[in-house]
Amino acid sequence: MTVAAAEKSERIRHRKIGACRVLGELGRGGMALVYRGLHELLQREVAIKELLPEGQRDQEALSRFRREALALAAFRHQNIVTLYDLVEKNDSLFMVMEYVDGPTLHGLIKDGPLPPDVAAVIGARIASALDHAHFRRIIHRDLKPANVMLTKSGEVKLMDFGIAKDVSLEALTQQGMAVGTPSYMSPEQVTGAPIDARTDIFSLGVLLYEALSGTRPFVGKTAGEVFARIRDGKFTPLQKVAPNVPPPLARIVKRALSVKPEARFPDAAAMRRELDLFLAHEVRVSHPALLVAFLRYREKLTETEALAHLTQQELGVLDVFATKKPARAPGKLKWVLAALTAGIAAAGTGLYLSQSQWAPLLEQLTR
Repeated sequence: MTVAAAEKSERIRHRKIGACRVLGELGRGGMALVYRGLHELLQREVAIKELLPEGQRDQEALSRFRREALALAAFRHQNIVTLYDLVEKNDSLFMVMEYVDGPTLHGLIKDGPLPPDVAAVIGARIASALDHAHFRRIIHRDLKPANVMLTKSGEVKLMDFGIAKDVSLEALTQQGMAVGTPSYMSPEQVTGAPIDARTDIFSLGVLLYEALSGTRPFVGKTAGEVFARIRDGKFTPLQKVAPNVPPPLARIVKRALSVKPEARFPDAAAMRRELDLFLAHEVRVSHPALLVAFLRYREKLTETEALAHLTQQELGVLDVFATKKPARAPGKLKWVLAALTAGIAAAGTGLYLSQSQWAPLLEQLTR
C-alpha cells in the first residue's frame, strides 16, 4: 500500500456518519460509494451508502437515491435489506443500512451454475420479497444477480431499489424511456409500454435461467439486439442449455419468461407458491441450511462458520455437497458412504436426500 493510499484509508477510518464510524470501503458505483461501518452505540456492523458529489449535482440521481431510501423505509421483510437511517451531512446524503456478510448471486454464478434446489430456494425468497414490495405498490425494475446477496446464515437479501417505481407516484423517467439493465428487462420495459408488478416476474425468470445455466437467455452484440430478442421472446429453452434442471422447475422459468404479461404468473406470490411446491418434493432440510451448505461447498464460508449455523440434524447436508468435490485423499469412498448412511439414518429427523442428490453419490460408488 502506498503512503497516499494508507493516509486515505486512515482518513476513512476516522470518518463519522451520524452514530456510525466508517471502517472501510466496500464498493463504488457511478454515483454512489458504499462503506462498511460500525454503529458505535449498538456495536452493530452496518453498510453506509453515500451519494457522491456528482450524484448530488444530478437531479435524477438525487431523486433516485431519495426514492430508494423511501422504498426501503416502507419495507419490513427478512429478504429485503433493512434501512436504519438517512443522514444528511455537509450537503451529502448517506443511507445507513443492514450489512450483508456474504457474496452476491452474481459472484456465485460466475463460479458456475447453481444446483436446481439452491436456485429454487433463492428464487422463492426473491419472489417473497417482491410480493412484499408489490403489496406496497413498489416495483423494483432492476432485478438482477448483482442486486441479490446471500448472508453467511443462509438468508437471501434483495437490495438496490434505486430505480424502483412507486405506482402511486409520478415516474422518475419520462414515459416511453427504458429503465433497467438491458439483459434483465421485460418486454414492456424495452418497448416503453406501461408496466406493472409482472415486469419483476419476468426479470426473476431471467435471473433463474442464468442461475441454473450460467448464461443469460437474452444476449446480443448491442443493446438493440438484446432488446429485439426480449421483445420477440427469442431464447434457447432452458433444458437445452441445462439438461439437469428438473422439468417442473424449467416450466416455472418458462412461464415467468412469457412475452405477454398475462401469460406469466399473475403475481409474485403465485410464482413463490410454485417454487415452494417444487422445493417440497426436492428438499427436506431447512432452506437456510441448504444455502449454508452450498456456500461452504463454494468456499464462501469456513467450516467453523458453516457449523455455527447448522443444527445436529442438518450436518448431513454438508456431506452431500462435500461428495461433489474432487477427492483430495484416498478416503473419498469413506465420505461417500458416510453421506449415504447419514441420509438413510436421518429419515426420521427431517433430512432427506432427493434423487438428484443421491444419484451422484451412487455413481461415485460404482466408479
